[in-house]
Amino acid sequence: MKRSLLALLLAVQLAVFTGCGAAGQSGPKSGLSAEGGGVLGEEADADGLRYQDDYYEFINKDLLEQIELSASDAHWDWFGELDIAAGNEMDDIIRGLSRDRTAFETGSSEQKIRDLYACVSDTENRNETGLGPLKPHLDRIRNAQSIAEYVDALVSLSGEYGFSSIIGGYSIMQDKADSDQYAVYMLYADTLIGREYIEGESTQSYVALYQDYIKNMFLEFGLGEGEAQSSADSVMRLLRDICASTLTIEQSYDPSLTYNVYTAGELQELYTNVDVDNMLKGLRIDGQDKYIVIDVEQAKTVNSLLTEENLEALKAYSTFVLLNDAAEYGSTAMARLYKGMENALYGITQEWDDEVIWLRLTQELLPWDFGMIYVEEHFSQKDKENVEEIIALILDEYESIIMKQDWMSEATKQKAVRKLETMNVKIGYPDEWPEEKDMMQVTPVSEGGSLMSNFMRSMNVGVEHGLRLLGGRADKTKWDIPPQTVNALYDPLNNEIIFPAAILQAPFYDRENSRGANMGGIGFVIAHEVTHAFDSSGSLYDEYGNYSNWWTDEEREEYQRLSQSIIDYYHQYEMMGVHVNGELTLAENIADLGAAACIASILDGDREALDDAFSQMAYNWAAEDTADFMLYLLSTDTHAPNKIRVNAVLSSCDAFYETYEIEETDGMYTAPEKRVGIWR
Repeated sequence: MKRSLLALLLAVQLAVFTGCGAAGQSGPKSGLSAEGGGVLGEEADADGLRYQDDYYEFINKDLLEQIELSASDAHWDWFGELDIAAGNEMDDIIRGLSRDRTAFETGSSEQKIRDLYACVSDTENRNETGLGPLKPHLDRIRNAQSIAEYVDALVSLSGEYGFSSIIGGYSIMQDKADSDQYAVYMLYADTLIGREYIEGESTQSYVALYQDYIKNMFLEFGLGEGEAQSSADSVMRLLRDICASTLTIEQSYDPSLTYNVYTAGELQELYTNVDVDNMLKGLRIDGQDKYIVIDVEQAKTVNSLLTEENLEALKAYSTFVLLNDAAEYGSTAMARLYKGMENALYGITQEWDDEVIWLRLTQELLPWDFGMIYVEEHFSQKDKENVEEIIALILDEYESIIMKQDWMSEATKQKAVRKLETMNVKIGYPDEWPEEKDMMQVTPVSEGGSLMSNFMRSMNVGVEHGLRLLGGRADKTKWDIPPQTVNALYDPLNNEIIFPAAILQAPFYDRENSRGANMGGIGFVIAHEVTHAFDSSGSLYDEYGNYSNWWTDEEREEYQRLSQSIIDYYHQYEMMGVHVNGELTLAENIADLGAAACIASILDGDREALDDAFSQMAYNWAAEDTADFMLYLLSTDTHAPNKIRVNAVLSSCDAFYETYEIEETDGMYTAPEKRVGIWR
């Protein structure tokens, strides 16, 4: 598991995103309108479709008829559309720099971008380099003659580059119990395709494909047919054992399960088959007062597997994890294997063009350099001020919503209001660029560099930056996502909402839009993120960002009852014959329901403005997916499918009924006593 992936997985536990990203979306669709449009007074269309029966389909019918997924696409939505558009602009910069013969200063963004793209696109150099600086570490793992030697090899690799496969992985993040400080989180084993796929009844065909992929990766690595097959079988055997004890995605949101404090001595008791003191020293994280184990039961299983009779299987497991992590940056054959498996998982039948992949890899490895370029060209102070006004409205309205909850005591209401009052707001881009930007340097091919060596450098930057944080006070002004990110998030450890520059554009926001349209667009996104401060996970953190139970037992019991009603409500919805997992999507559903109620309350009976808001919200969630990708989302995504995010939310929003005079005979109707939501 590479460090960038570890950071993403940990972010899933700490901060909740509003969109699904652009996975499997290769290019923008030309000519699409970024504007919704109200529907008050409209009749059924020529096919008899009525907004009173299926609001999502009625609003998005014309738009979705224009969306035709190509063979290289798995998914389309506005997040991906804007992400690709921003990426294309960065692509032009890369191409321009590639043609520019100027001798740029070493360490400048221009030098790094030009030289990195040259490494990415130099397929001859990539094939000659192969695994490059990773190869000695792989050899050391594969040549280990004992569990002790095997663990030492893993520790050496993780200590320098942050790779993690079974043991020895860690991340340095804010302490959930004291967010002003940093702590060491001991990471779980890499579960590859994931527990949800390994154990799912409807996903076993994908598991079989994945086992073939493992074998093929071993063949490409140089193993013979028999050894590749036996190694793949060993990996799958261990994977099933590890997944059986791994937290589910839903459980990973619960700090009562993931925040487990251990001393070094207690870690030794947990990992009886490892010299823990030696491991911590090798990782350069010894001497800490506490170590936080994220998945204790999985750790126990991993420890039970660290025996001499499993040594060959363990070496095969770690070998494959590292090959899988590095494949995109290695030879063209390995990269194609990696993309082929990803495409099969998402239902993509045609590979992206090489140049598209090269351009995206260049951007991914230099996010902050591209971020600086992006904001220089695409960020307006006026738009920032407009969005700040909307945020202020929403925070004020949320205070009113909290104060009218009759199941909360006055003391708890005041704590909740305090959380709103102290909420930090980040808009656009950071005042100071993260130090990782300057730490990440690029060595050109002419000086012995390669894509693999520069990738390894980026991994090392993550390690060194993390170690610098230990012992220091947490910097809560720091940004963790670059400004060209088309998304938004709430981070409970900083009690903050973040809106990168790239999401402050149509269809989410347009200064020329009506008030209602902007409230249904960026307003809904903002209210969604604010609600995350009080969702099933965010509500477990106080105004300082500390994991703390600030609720009475009676209030928490009522909260759980309301949550269960939401779980049950969403479970009745289905896509492709598969019911929505109400537990997996609970936090996001709470946020969606709360956002709709908040926006409706702000617009307070203004039918025209509410019409604009509801229609813009529905338009913003338009999406098309391959069947495979939808199955992937239903199994792993913490958001409900986009159609359900619209229809389920509006069917539980009283203002929707008042705006459109929805009746019992309409498909969007839900009886008042069955409408759900916590913050309304």
